[in-house]
Amino acid sequence: MYRRTFGAMIGVDEAGKGAVVGSMFVSAVDFDADFPVPDSKRLSSGERERLSERIRDRCAVAVVEVEPEEIDAYVADGGMNDLMVEAQARTLEKLDASGKVIADASDVSAERFARRLGERVHDGYDVKAEHGADDTYDAVGAASVVAKVERDAHVGRYDAGSGYPGDPATVGFLREQAPDFPECVRKEWSTTERVEREEKQSEFGDFDKTDDA
Repeated sequence: MYRRTFGAMIGVDEAGKGAVVGSMFVSAVDFDADFPVPDSKRLSSGERERLSERIRDRCAVAVVEVEPEEIDAYVADGGMNDLMVEAQARTLEKLDASGKVIADASDVSAERFARRLGERVHDGYDVKAEHGADDTYDAVGAASVVAKVERDAHVGRYDAGSGYPGDPATVGFLREQAPDFPECVRKEWSTTERVEREEKQSEFGDFDKTDDA
């Protein structure tokens, strides 16, 4: 099923928010094209790449990378929602446009997220936010596609699977790297902390066996 466009607008979305390996990418697309944007989750990587190129050819696009170190700093302070407002605002600033903005809400309260984002950007933006906006608006769907293509290319450099905690390849990567995790790993993530604990327990167990021998 295709999304409803509701006319020209600026869509904002992210990719990699919940990942444990790699950066998060936020994209803003000033979407006034006349083609629909299918659900990115139903597209192959090649289809997403081709669609991203088409979007970039037809629309103004801005992308911001948020690296693991910055993500860790916000998580340590309990402010992931603060980071999402900051990252989306940073992306809209980079786009340097004006008009109606539909953001994919990263707060349980979409209204609160829209208000906070609106306070952070210039007056030329009329900001609204919705949960699951990428399933409703072509503009947000386009932003999702662009962000995901950027994210996939980025995380593909690490041979760490998708980079998400539910991926066995990602967990295997973390176990191989523990306890000296590289910069691409988010240290404040519960998955990383669990793998680190398991590594320490394993080392302690090996020490006990050697001591008993």
